[in-house]
Amino acid sequence: MQNGFESTARSFMTSPQGIKIIKGLDKYNAAMNTPAGKQLLTMMAGSGSDALKTAAQASINAPKDPGRALLQNLLSSKDGAALAAKVIEVLGI
Repeated sequence: MQNGFESTARSFMTSPQGIKIIKGLDKYNAAMNTPAGKQLLTMMAGSGSDALKTAAQASINAPKDPGRALLQNLLSSKDGAALAAKVIEVLGI
């Protein structure tokens, strides 16, 4: 017997929106299995995560536009800029 969560999950995964998200995850997983993706994961496990954490902390205190504050802070550090560049390379955006 299914519980409510299982039923909701099955319904979501078969909806057009759910299928779109799953395809996006498949694309993301494929990107992470490339050499550049593995480099990105290594960066995020090292100093890149510190840059991301610092940027996130700065954006919490931003009175307006926390997303913009996050990006500005992230891109203002060498490690953060390198991390952002690698994300763009891996995801092709």
